[in-house]
Amino acid sequence: MRLYSGITGEAQELVQKNQSILDRCPRTFLVSILLEFEKWSTLFEPEKAYFRILLSQLGAFTASEFESMFGGLAKLEMQAGCGQVTTDDPKTLQDRTQTLLRKEGLLSSWRHEIDGIFQKLQPILESQLYAGDTTHRLVVILYGKGIAIERDKLWKRFREIGIRIPLDLNVASHSEAFLSALFTGHPEEMGSDGLAPPPIFKGSSKNSPLDCWIVEAGDALHGLCEKSAKKEQPIGYATGMSFDRLRSYRDQLTKTLYAKVQSGISGPLELAAYARTLKITPQEGLTFYTSEVVLAFLRDIFLAGNGTLFMNNSFVEWAAVQAIKRAQPRMLVARFGVRDKMKPFSSLLLFSKPRTTDQIPILEDPLGSFIDVELLSYYIWLNTQKGPPYRQKTLFLLLAEGVDEMLALLPGSREPASADLPTATLPDIAATMAHWLDLPSPASPGRVIQHLVA
Repeated sequence: MRLYSGITGEAQELVQKNQSILDRCPRTFLVSILLEFEKWSTLFEPEKAYFRILLSQLGAFTASEFESMFGGLAKLEMQAGCGQVTTDDPKTLQDRTQTLLRKEGLLSSWRHEIDGIFQKLQPILESQLYAGDTTHRLVVILYGKGIAIERDKLWKRFREIGIRIPLDLNVASHSEAFLSALFTGHPEEMGSDGLAPPPIFKGSSKNSPLDCWIVEAGDALHGLCEKSAKKEQPIGYATGMSFDRLRSYRDQLTKTLYAKVQSGISGPLELAAYARTLKITPQEGLTFYTSEVVLAFLRDIFLAGNGTLFMNNSFVEWAAVQAIKRAQPRMLVARFGVRDKMKPFSSLLLFSKPRTTDQIPILEDPLGSFIDVELLSYYIWLNTQKGPPYRQKTLFLLLAEGVDEMLALLPGSREPASADLPTATLPDIAATMAHWLDLPSPASPGRVIQHLVA
């Protein structure tokens, strides 16, 4: 079938091996698979594993099981006339079949059928994908310096499920010392000469920098990692993305899209299709680990996330959530910052150049930032509860730089502490994170907070 002609590499081998299975699938279900296969080189390994298991499971269904799974969808497609669409391009096929379903008033019913199929499929696939997976995962959320913390409202959405632990911050007089003590076990002043790579980051990466992600609004964490490396030595143990550092990349992306709009396009669909083909590479040093899959991820974060091109904390939340869904890192650190005050829409039009009269001075909004990150942090946590990779396996820590308190969310159904826990230090947290990830404890005075890892 020429519909498969645009698929190459390993995905092509999968198609050839399973073509008889794919040919049996309803067309709207088939085309969703083919569109993913066409971008195979930009999928993370967990995503590829999902499609391998999916094809294997489809091939394992008996004829009656296959009919039970897809019979309703096949009937809807026949009613809409989807089988009459002729094209060699999966995207065109998707657009035309969706148009037919909408024209016949069947789009809502089609969505219901698709939801029903995946409600049946997902438990089967997940039981195979994550059988025996007991890997501990760690998510750390940081509120950067300058956010106007309201102590009585801090982490209020987790009030009933979180453990609050008082902190001794005597050694962390500023952000750099805070972050150094948290991730190396020593404040910056104690390790400024010959500082070793943060052991938590380096150790959690296992065999791939995709196992450890650092996403932040500013670049303090990036700076911490760079202090441990020689100037000519790239950071190869983590995937790092900084909104501030990617300013030139964001500018290039918007200028490229603006030029495309100026040249003339038929509409948003053409612009979206063009955007998916862009291959803009950040300047050397702006990101830690650069590969085809990371570059595609970065492009999609800025183009598909609401406000990610011009709102630093939206970028942090969306990148963190997408990393959890797609790359499934063992460790994720998301550091929010102070965002700018919101401006009238006329001065924020994407892919255009604001008029001089629309340009408004940039002002920071510390209080608005706090309100935002309280909700955005909650969204990140919710996404760790949705699937087997993180659910009941994740230690979730929230800290605010300069605040003498930490909130911990324990995996699964473990109950919060009924009594106040003793004061901990940042090196204690470093030791606890290392213990949770089964890494060697950092050479520091920190002690494991047993209640969090028992």
